[in-house]
Amino acid sequence: MEKTTHPQQLAEHFFRHEYSKMVAVISRYFGMSRLDMSEDIVQDTLIEAMNHWEYNGIPENPQAWLYKVAKNKTLNVLNRDKYQQAYVKEVKPEEITIDFEESEFKDDLLQMMFACCHPSINIDSQTVLILKTLCGFSIEEMASAYLTNKETINKRLVRARKTLRSYEIKLVMPPKNELKNRLDAVLHTLYLLFNEGYNASSGDKLIRYELCLESIRLLNLIVEHPHFLSSSKAHALKALMLLNTSRFEARLSTNGGLVPMSEQDRFKWDQRLINTGLQHLEKTTKSRELSKYHILATISAYHCTATNYESTDWPGILSMYNALIEIEPSPLVIINRSIAVAKVDGPEEALQELETLQSDTILNYHFYHMTVAELLTELNRTDEALAYREKALGLTTNQFEKDFIMSKMNQC
Repeated sequence: MEKTTHPQQLAEHFFRHEYSKMVAVISRYFGMSRLDMSEDIVQDTLIEAMNHWEYNGIPENPQAWLYKVAKNKTLNVLNRDKYQQAYVKEVKPEEITIDFEESEFKDDLLQMMFACCHPSINIDSQTVLILKTLCGFSIEEMASAYLTNKETINKRLVRARKTLRSYEIKLVMPPKNELKNRLDAVLHTLYLLFNEGYNASSGDKLIRYELCLESIRLLNLIVEHPHFLSSSKAHALKALMLLNTSRFEARLSTNGGLVPMSEQDRFKWDQRLINTGLQHLEKTTKSRELSKYHILATISAYHCTATNYESTDWPGILSMYNALIEIEPSPLVIINRSIAVAKVDGPEEALQELETLQSDTILNYHFYHMTVAELLTELNRTDEALAYREKALGLTTNQFEKDFIMSKMNQC
């Protein structure tokens, strides 16, 4: 934790780092059907911390202070007759022990993650439920991340909580016969969260570090758990996240603009994260399983292990994209593959493949027009490239991406 003496800063730090732990532990007693009660207790605890620390100074052990206050607030609620009758029928309040020790809360967090990704909850609601419950994100932050309004986010949360109640979803690990499918759902949700952070869809930030780091933190709970130590897919996703994260610093200029990989300073790449990512990728070789995470992590490894852009193994990357198309033949995969095709077979071949994509979804995606423009530029078809960049400019809401496109247009 960064050293700070300001009560509000410290409380905000603990809100981000302790929120999910306290909600998960307290939810053990109220259940997922009363998730809002657990969240209210934790929020009240953080508000009390800001007020108390402002006037009485920061305690010697602020973390222990928070845990004690949260525990007392929980016991006070459980002692009220109406809640005791409804939520702790078999448990007497005096017998309850609320433990925030690491060995205890990790299981609670993992169980809550699986509960948030219950198959009865749709994927949009799963992601906002995890961001709210396990990451402590506000409604405003989620609305910004997903390029929508607060009302939409609220509706997703209400829908998710209604499902938690109606299906009586419990804070337990899924049975063995459901574990694989449920794990797939959790990994997919974490993958979506990471992607939203790595390629921010809105605002003035190209990278939402918080989303990426929270995704990695939650994934760590899975790969370090005895149940999932041998999960090839989980280790592949961890490798992908770490390898992509290693390039964060080089990916943005000093003013926050986008730096293409061909121009990145590779000395800024975090070699420690690359090595750890490669270690997780190595663990996947013992399995015959092949998922999009395995393939994307391998593509990222090709980039991270190349000494410079010119020495990148483009044939190897193209072979990976060919395999990925067999699993997920989406327009986005085809667009990314076209970059490798251009490096191996030339921009004309790549351009011909992209011209086959004519769906409304892809034609309204700025990255499609940016990619076509780059290929046209390589073919010295400058006027056509300029037209595609103008189209891309009107389709992105990210100011730094707009600046990047404008710089390319000025070059034309």
